[in-house]
Amino acid sequence: MKTFFIYSVLFAALGFIAGCVSLEKSFPDKRYFVLEANRSEGAANVKAGGVLLVSSLRVSPRYEGRSFVYRRGDASFESDFYHQFLVSPGALLTEEVRRALAQAQVAQYVIGTASQLEPTHYLEGSIDALYGDFRDVNMPKAVLEMEFFLSKESPTKAEIVTRKRYVKSMAVNGRSPEALVKGWNDALNEILAALIADLKAVSF
Repeated sequence: MKTFFIYSVLFAALGFIAGCVSLEKSFPDKRYFVLEANRSEGAANVKAGGVLLVSSLRVSPRYEGRSFVYRRGDASFESDFYHQFLVSPGALLTEEVRRALAQAQVAQYVIGTASQLEPTHYLEGSIDALYGDFRDVNMPKAVLEMEFFLSKESPTKAEIVTRKRYVKSMAVNGRSPEALVKGWNDALNEILAALIADLKAVSF
């Protein structure tokens, strides 16, 4: 009888504790973001010629994952498990570059690797930096660095027409993921504007 009483008290105590302890998760949900350039339809460029193939952008191993990367010190970086790109940053930025160049009509046709058209020119690129610079807590920045190579076919080998690196460090309003994404989008818009101007100076 005494043993039964003890077990009853223990079960009652466990029931009380279970009722008081919340079983809801205490960690935040993952959030997903994309990078988008400004969409602007330009007037038709009847003088544009050639077929420009935009290859998939290569990404530095430091930034090829989907998690946001923050720079905390000169040699200190960390990734954010809870704030991520919807797909890989290489795929996101490759799509935005192709769309922007097609809308700007830098060539008669701007294509991807799946197209059956025969290219006259090739644009290869790399994403060398993509992170939030939080070394100065009072001056957070969104950093984006990209490099592009434009080449064309010649009778013997591919000929490099132009090569240029574009580096942007945009001040952002706070260290929230929304502010960081806006900063990256602003940096992307400036890089694309410069790239388009440089490509339009080339004879396709």
